[in-house]
Amino acid sequence: MIVAKCRKICSNKAMLNGALFSIFSFVNRGISFVLLLILASYITPKEYGYLNLYSTVGMVLSYFIAMSTAGYTSIIFFREGKNGVAKTFSSVLLISTFMLLFFEIVLAIGHNFIPTILQLSLNILNIAIFVSFFNTFGQFWLDYYRLNENVKFCGVLTCGTALLNFLISIYLVKYLRMSWEGRVYAEFTMSLLLGSSSIIYFLKKGFFTRNIKSYLKNMLLWGIPLIPHMATTFIRQGCDRYIINVYHSIGDVGLFSFALNLSNIITMVGLGFNQSNSVDIFKTLSDNNLSKREILQKVNRQKKTFLILYLVVAIAVFIVCFSILPIILPKYSSALKYFPLLALYGLLVCFYLVYTNFLFFYKKTKNLMYITFLSSVLHLFLSLCFTRYSLFITASLYVLTQLLVVIAIRRIANASLEKNLKY
Repeated sequence: MIVAKCRKICSNKAMLNGALFSIFSFVNRGISFVLLLILASYITPKEYGYLNLYSTVGMVLSYFIAMSTAGYTSIIFFREGKNGVAKTFSSVLLISTFMLLFFEIVLAIGHNFIPTILQLSLNILNIAIFVSFFNTFGQFWLDYYRLNENVKFCGVLTCGTALLNFLISIYLVKYLRMSWEGRVYAEFTMSLLLGSSSIIYFLKKGFFTRNIKSYLKNMLLWGIPLIPHMATTFIRQGCDRYIINVYHSIGDVGLFSFALNLSNIITMVGLGFNQSNSVDIFKTLSDNNLSKREILQKVNRQKKTFLILYLVVAIAVFIVCFSILPIILPKYSSALKYFPLLALYGLLVCFYLVYTNFLFFYKKTKNLMYITFLSSVLHLFLSLCFTRYSLFITASLYVLTQLLVVIAIRRIANASLEKNLKY
């Protein structure tokens, strides 16, 4: 019985690709966290706090640099093929270039006060803008091959990028003694390399077109509502870092961010599996050869499988982190007291990923925006009121607000499936 189930899982293409994408996603995104574990010997909690302030600025810029339109390629790939991808790429290139110039002009005008407000130098802020620009196209390239289910290419690209990023970071931080700024320059180098390679690739392959006027409007209508949705991460994590810095210290920012990054390991695994799961769901929902009943049964099986998988992953990550981190990084062991609550938050994010795919497919981005944005505003309000008393309360707020999001998203996703697949 058990052997038969194992064989069934191994023959499930979505599960196999999901496992591979999860590994590659962990290497690509998780290597940054693993790298920080190694560099913790050279970066103090205070410096870690500044690095996270830089990450927060980069996070916000990434929402606006392409106006959240790059993900549109996932929606039209199975409907319009290369023509749709070409129009999406050309639109993203136009929007991103315009926003790059806009942010540079704003920074030039406010060069006397913006660095003071954000507690980061003008040079670091310039780097953050360009990193966001090039990261958009690096991710666009990876998404294109993910949609083509070219696991091998994605693996080579992500692992190669992560390894080079690792080596450059170690060299700049350890040997050139550039502290946390060395990590920033390493990220800039890799984003420039991957992003420019992506742009050259799509231009050479004939993916550039000027016929994007009507397409551009549809993309912006789809993408702009996602900006408040994506900004929820900043409103929660980014604002919390500044609130903690006000009521506690930059060292506490570093410790809380460290615990939050531990929970991000769970989220990263979920994102990796979701890269394959989302493709499989979009293909299934677009398959005209299946009856509505067959489609509904298939996606329901997929939901249950991944919900159980994420629960197992969360438990495993929790046990491993609590077992080894006090030994290898005693300096950050005090951050573990926040981890149980934040690990639960990471699990809820994974649950959210399972249901949000259906909202993207059925173009319910406005509903998604309302739910996630309002929950983040609630989180911010509660954090402003209670973070001053204890960071345990702050960690609890992550669980509470994300639970509300999962409940609401699940309800809308199931309603959309019932409406569109009624038989």
